[in-house]
Amino acid sequence: MLELQRPDSLVMRVVSAIRAEIDSGQLAPEARLPTEQQLAEQLNVSRSVVREAIAQLKADGVLTARRGLGSFISQTPAGTVFRFPEKNGRRPDLAQMFEVRLWIETQAASIAAQRRDAADLHRMKTALQEMHDKRADFEAAALADVEFHRAIAEASKNDYFVAFHDFLRSQLASARKTAWENSATRFVSGSADATQEHTALYQAIVDGDAQGAAACAEAHLRAAARRLHLELPAIN
Repeated sequence: MLELQRPDSLVMRVVSAIRAEIDSGQLAPEARLPTEQQLAEQLNVSRSVVREAIAQLKADGVLTARRGLGSFISQTPAGTVFRFPEKNGRRPDLAQMFEVRLWIETQAASIAAQRRDAADLHRMKTALQEMHDKRADFEAAALADVEFHRAIAEASKNDYFVAFHDFLRSQLASARKTAWENSATRFVSGSADATQEHTALYQAIVDGDAQGAAACAEAHLRAAARRLHLELPAIN
């Protein structure tokens, strides 16, 4: 029987309970999911909560719908969509996301320095210019920031990394805007700090300096984190 065990939001608790049943083998691939009413009674939640949880599991590829028959466990019960885990119903942890960026983007910058072509460099330069021209418009500057980092992702010539960058982009959109605002209003040098960091990273990639690009990417990410009052751990 399904049981709720996590103190998260109700919807996430239902999602977790159903996933736990799948992981334990109690709900096998192609098995029919209990009805909304049955799940609501078992888990002591409203049907609307169950309905929202089922909708998320369908969107993630964990469940499939069969018209007139209900919901079934998919043939890929682990799901086909990546999500950051939530804790206590809150949004993903910003510090942990920055740490993931630190691990991944330093390597991506190193690879980009080795694989970039003229088109990649043009995209980076255009984004840099946009950041400079729109530095007083925090939202526009943040979007240009995103495009600069996406150009680096594309220069890595790895489609999986580009896809992961695009996922992160939606998670970090507001954080980037806040970082630009903090940089411009709290720090003496204003948004020039971020511009200088990006320029140094760009130049290392232009020079084909893999080690230098990784170092510049790390320096930039640590500085960006500090602008959000975060201090990232050292990496070896």
